[in-house]
Amino acid sequence: MESYYTNLFSIQVSFTIFLDCSSSLVYFNVTVALDGSGNFTKINDVVAASSSFSKMRYYIHIKAGEYKEYVEIGKNKTNLAFIGDGATNTKIIGNRSNVGGFSTMESSTMSVTGFGFMAQYLTFENSAGPANGQAVALRSDSNHSVFYKYIFLGYQDTLYARFNLQFYKECDIYGTMDFIFGSAATIFQNCHIYARLPNQQITVTVQGKDKQDLYSGFSIQNSIITTSIELQPVKASVKLYLGRPWRKFATTVIMQSFLDDIIYPKGWIEWPPTPLDQLYYREYNNTGPGANTNQRVNWQGYKTIQNSAEADLFIVSKFIDGDSWLPETGVPYAGGLVTLV
Repeated sequence: MESYYTNLFSIQVSFTIFLDCSSSLVYFNVTVALDGSGNFTKINDVVAASSSFSKMRYYIHIKAGEYKEYVEIGKNKTNLAFIGDGATNTKIIGNRSNVGGFSTMESSTMSVTGFGFMAQYLTFENSAGPANGQAVALRSDSNHSVFYKYIFLGYQDTLYARFNLQFYKECDIYGTMDFIFGSAATIFQNCHIYARLPNQQITVTVQGKDKQDLYSGFSIQNSIITTSIELQPVKASVKLYLGRPWRKFATTVIMQSFLDDIIYPKGWIEWPPTPLDQLYYREYNNTGPGANTNQRVNWQGYKTIQNSAEADLFIVSKFIDGDSWLPETGVPYAGGLVTLV
């Protein structure tokens, strides 16, 4: 059953600008605007000016525009919240890439480490293009980070959920190769995941759990895995795989989701020399033309989940302990398994 927490904002701030966020009034501490109508014109400047190790939520309104910045939120910048004017209106854009001389870590348009980061109604984009290798739009190490109604645009390695507990709700994620990757414990709920041109072979997830006792894994729940508009006319020539194992204990669960017909029947693909016997790849109660598991891989580490008790291990309330920290954000979430219509 979906639990909505929409009236829990109690932070007192001095600015009177507000946004109707999940039926609650959110009063902004500060505003960023390219046209000079706010308190700052650059996002990095307001991050630098914010208090360090704050225990209170600090709301930053980012007005519509294309912000050509590489935004970095360090470990000392805690409980920041970015609120845009809509994901198609407020965009943070960079173009660093491996081919351009940057490491995967360094290529990210947006990097966040500080505890409790929250972001809503923006786009993070890495526009380096498909020929430039790894090019990250977002890298998040932030524990208890949440992204709501976001667009993540890139090609290879779009979204790097690196470490800690993270939650993505109603986000659109675009890419071509390994475009959701990392070692965080992460749930993607009610998201649209889009494969895009030009790759003929596309892998969605690359999960990096490298130790059995590491709390790490991806749970994709009640989401849609499909194609971007430009890929649809040629999708018959494309093989889309749900994932490949980056590390020995890679953990990915796809459940209660719609899988379009672009999903290749075997579902998953190897990444030599990663062994296939100790990973944890699971599918549960998915629908759509790509959800048939009869021709899935025959690996020791892959299975279909046969009972709700096992699937229940990967819900918001349990897998990321969401009931203890998501209510403060005001972001709606389903704490358990959802009822499919």
